[in-house]
Amino acid sequence: MTEFLSCRPNLEVDDLAPAATFLRDVLGFTVEVDEPEMGLMLLRRDAVGLALVRSAAPGINATTAAYIGVTGVDDLHQQCAARGARIVTGPANHPWGLRDFVVEMPGGHRLALGERVI
Repeated sequence: MTEFLSCRPNLEVDDLAPAATFLRDVLGFTVEVDEPEMGLMLLRRDAVGLALVRSAAPGINATTAAYIGVTGVDDLHQQCAARGARIVTGPANHPWGLRDFVVEMPGGHRLALGERVI
């Protein structure tokens, strides 16, 4: 039987550096692969991977590019706010049992960060 083990969204940006700095300094990701000539950077925090891909015409989702499941969502929200992150939507509980918030990273991608609360 096939088992799905991970998912790594590829986020298109016109400049890798500001997006990588945000992911590293605000959300605590580490850089695993940095290939500037290829326009590719792979980052990871715990079991979550994200790829930054340089593009002349980056595609930006109208809603969110990824939903990242976390623990301690309120603490993370406070850390993001203290580090100057652009909070698009503050922490909210949803009827489907999740509490989350949305940040916007340089380049326009929005990431939802949340946890199950029931």
